[in-house]
Amino acid sequence: MSYEIERTTPCRVVVTATIGPEEVSSEREHVLGDWLRGARIDGFRKGKAPRTLVERRFAGEIRDDLEEHLTRRTWDQVRREEKLRPASPLGIKESGWLDTGEYRFKGEFDVYPTVALPSLDGFTPPAVAIEPADDDLTGAIEQLRDRQAAWEPVEGEPAAEGMLVEAEVDGEFPDGDGEPFHEDRSLFQIGHDEIYPEIEAAVTGRTVGDAVSAERTVGEAGNEEHPAKRVVYKVRIKSLRRKRLPEVDDAFATSVGITGGVEALRERVRERLRISLAERRRDVWREALVTHLADGRTLDLPEGVVRDDTRKELVEFAQALAQRGIDPDQAKVDWEKLEGEMRGRVEQRLRAEVLLDALAESFGITVSAADVDHEVEHQARRLGVPFAELRGNLAKGGGLERVGALLRRERAVDQALANATDAKA
Repeated sequence: MSYEIERTTPCRVVVTATIGPEEVSSEREHVLGDWLRGARIDGFRKGKAPRTLVERRFAGEIRDDLEEHLTRRTWDQVRREEKLRPASPLGIKESGWLDTGEYRFKGEFDVYPTVALPSLDGFTPPAVAIEPADDDLTGAIEQLRDRQAAWEPVEGEPAAEGMLVEAEVDGEFPDGDGEPFHEDRSLFQIGHDEIYPEIEAAVTGRTVGDAVSAERTVGEAGNEEHPAKRVVYKVRIKSLRRKRLPEVDDAFATSVGITGGVEALRERVRERLRISLAERRRDVWREALVTHLADGRTLDLPEGVVRDDTRKELVEFAQALAQRGIDPDQAKVDWEKLEGEMRGRVEQRLRAEVLLDALAESFGITVSAADVDHEVEHQARRLGVPFAELRGNLAKGGGLERVGALLRRERAVDQALANATDAKA
């Protein structure tokens, strides 16, 4: 077998291969052997039909299988010998048989770039504090207070900033271009952008039992698909509530599951902040390591992967909007701008993965099937789903390979950071 490769772009490879008659003949015997063992022909038991009859009856299928086997075996050899990392399947552009009995094909595929890494001797992780400041501790305890807050009814006071409003809402389209609607219990907190500003402005300063009106326009003028429509809302305030924060005392500590009083609570919160800050420090160090490995270069990336991953993120964003009850077609989103931002994030992620894969290769890091299963088991516990179910779902879409690749990269990061901090010490 002989082949030639051509790089039409830094991440696009064209391979032209010719498989000689002897290799063709040898591979055909393997393919034919499979057909002889599995062929079903009337009058013969499975696998007992004469060779000549099988060859004649299934000539087309045998030829197709032979071409597929030759192509796959050749592509495997090309990838191995040229040390290529495919980023897409091989797409056959031309194929055919020569009068000499040779088989020739031409195909192309995307590859990840080959990276020469700089020395890690000059890499020093930036200083990042992991001891929480007093303000951090105070803020974390305030968040605990907020989660433990009680909502008390408000009587005889007007709706104001921070109050929780329970309202009955009726809506109609006065120009007759929409169906009226009714919501018996709408809940929103004033000043938290949880309701249309026109409705929030209308209820502010009003009391329980008051009925107010508000109007807004949905859609856009001149937009044929989603034209502008007036909506009139009638809102009746059913109740008002004010948040009451608990005092930070021993009873509060007990209410959040901490024994030992306020000081024990502060120490537990401080420890959790240390863990969070240590995780943030690792993220900062990881980013600094990737920047060092890039060494000022902008790596080329396979366009197909960038395009597909960007499209996937856009679809997931649209699905998230739909789950929140927002029609993606009517959402005020600059999709072209968003696509550009998502593409930038995808490219940043892919470049980091390429660099860390090269780092893992330089360290000789490997990940076993048991390592992957251990990580999947950890994720299953965190998500509260059975291990077998999660593993099966991941296996269907190549997820186990992605978990293994992620583990390998993060182990490379850990080793590089350990080497750098040991050298600094």
